[in-house]
Amino acid sequence: MANRVTIRIHNQNYNILAEEDESYIQQCAEIVKNELDQAMAGTALSITDGAVLTALNIADKYSKERQVSDNLRAQLKQALDENARLAKELADWKKKKQK
Repeated sequence: MANRVTIRIHNQNYNILAEEDESYIQQCAEIVKNELDQAMAGTALSITDGAVLTALNIADKYSKERQVSDNLRAQLKQALDENARLAKELADWKKKKQK
């Protein structure tokens, strides 16, 4: 069932309908709020320009984290493949030793 959550970003309320619980939605809203505050700090940007910069900053962080995640998955796959190879090698060695 969807949860209705009201968040406040840059003096504006937004009603969100989401499957996730309120604390998660508030956590996401806090990230956006902080990023928007940083993007607009010390500038005379419009809220639209600030929102675009915020979206770009979040997309940049997401892309970098995804690269890290992809690299970790590749390393894990390589380690699992090596483990399987070594397990087979050990099993073959044990069979030869028993003969």
